[in-house]
Amino acid sequence: AKKKKPPKKKKKKNCFGSHPPAPSSTAPIPPTDKIEKIKTSPQKAVLVPDRAEKDFVSNRVLGKSTGKDSEKKSSATHQEEKSVTISEDFFLKPFETWRKKMGIDRMVLIGHSLGGYLSAVYAMRNPERIGKLVLLSPVGVPEVPQEKQREFEERIRESRLMRTAKWLWETSTPQQLVRNLDWVGAGRMVTSSALSRRFKHLELDKETIHLITEYLYSITVLKRSGEDSLNSILKFGAWARVPLKRRMEKSLRVPTCFVYGRHDWMDPAPIRSFRKSQGLIREYVKACHIIDGGGHHMYMENPVAFNPIIVHEISTGLQQFDPKNSTESFVSTTET
Repeated sequence: AKKKKPPKKKKKKNCFGSHPPAPSSTAPIPPTDKIEKIKTSPQKAVLVPDRAEKDFVSNRVLGKSTGKDSEKKSSATHQEEKSVTISEDFFLKPFETWRKKMGIDRMVLIGHSLGGYLSAVYAMRNPERIGKLVLLSPVGVPEVPQEKQREFEERIRESRLMRTAKWLWETSTPQQLVRNLDWVGAGRMVTSSALSRRFKHLELDKETIHLITEYLYSITVLKRSGEDSLNSILKFGAWARVPLKRRMEKSLRVPTCFVYGRHDWMDPAPIRSFRKSQGLIREYVKACHIIDGGGHHMYMENPVAFNPIIVHEISTGLQQFDPKNSTESFVSTTET
């Protein structure tokens, strides 16, 4: 009987197949001391590099195409920008309809917080309609610094409260929370409590607090409307998905000023940096007023200082003038 030959030993394949990939002249294989560990499974092997080589390994060693990744990222960015535009239109198209019915040809447009963001977008779309744009502590101006974004994401991972808050932001709205609490009779109480904490330093009398509470509560429990567009425009943390700074550098063509409170949670620092910009921002943004004793709601917190500034900006905005010849100072501080 013929003796059976022992089976040939199969050559072990490494994680790249039977042969290692040829080194690329433009992007050599990262040195082995950069690789922290290797995880293997019957289906695939995954190299886990240190942070310095992470992008290189994910694109080269694991066979991912940088070009395809860029295309996917570009497509995702395009879809996000499209979603933002649709949400902005929800607010701005009715506003434009109102303007036409009122017969307003040209105006000074003043917007606060999210209203400031939307006012800026409207002005960039319709510069011929705006004599001056006045933005009061607008949301969504700066780009998110990468370092700050990483820190923020780390806080979300480590904090259950932050994860819950992020989930609520992405799946619900503050208004819906009040509506839900209203089923147990707590909606008005929560509104009153939040209002009292927010404006406790103003020493408002009880009647005023009651009237403001009733107003805010009444509009909050109405049928859902614009609130559904909020997280399409803003990310968790109130960062704009398409920041105003990026857009203003290309599209701002109206005289613009900013107003912030000294204790504002919105940071005016990016506005000061506009003076170093080379785009349209430097040409058209001429003033940034800081109201001492004021916060995000500086018009309520220090009206004595706030009102004269607004009167001045409106009066200059109604004039036909070349923004290049404006004599306004870039940063002004107003005290009581």
